[in-house]
Amino acid sequence: MIRRNKALVVFLFLASITSAQNVNDAGMWNGFSFSAEIKDLTPWKGGNLFKNMAIRFSPEFRYNENITQLNGCFADFGIDKKWSKYISTNAEYRLGAKRQYDSFSLRKRWSFGLQLVFPIKDFRFTSTTRFQIAQLGSTDLDLNSTWRQKVSAEYTVWKNFGVQLSHELFFLPITLENTNWRSQFVLKYKLDKSNALSIGYLVQRDLTNADMDFIFLTGYKWEFNKKKEKGLDLK
Repeated sequence: MIRRNKALVVFLFLASITSAQNVNDAGMWNGFSFSAEIKDLTPWKGGNLFKNMAIRFSPEFRYNENITQLNGCFADFGIDKKWSKYISTNAEYRLGAKRQYDSFSLRKRWSFGLQLVFPIKDFRFTSTTRFQIAQLGSTDLDLNSTWRQKVSAEYTVWKNFGVQLSHELFFLPITLENTNWRSQFVLKYKLDKSNALSIGYLVQRDLTNADMDFIFLTGYKWEFNKKKEKGLDLK
């Protein structure tokens, strides 16, 4: 099992790099996510104040020019709250830097989101609404003031392996004019109860000037949860 897991990880990594080399001026986004439930990190065990509430730290590095130049980087600091099996909310602060010629300029923004989940056997359908408030204007979709609406469908092929498709629309905050869209295809692999990897491909289009971006995605996710850790059998 361990040998098969390692082989799959190596294959996914090599596949993403090889594919990226076949696209003119390809981009790549490398994302990481580290999260933990608040109850597992604090002595407050009673009551419902922190029930199903988690904190999250998610840095990301974005490259362009055929993945040879760092175009931007940022870190998200978020709080996620799961209200039920079907509803969750989050609040997030992003601090980032965007390349401007030979230097980087600081970018900051807040984001507030609502997610609806509809699980059906091996499928998981979600609808996510987010509103971003930027402290500085930017042409970067993820660092600008905008309203975002995303729908996705995920299918669990095997116990630890899933496929996700998603499509997202971006709107101006006041006029609600549709300015951009973004589509993603992602393969997810769960290494164990705390660690997961993903690779994918993203296409986005700016409807104001018809520009399109083609981006390869890699991701690593680590989740700390005492209940899950206790359930691990390392014998």
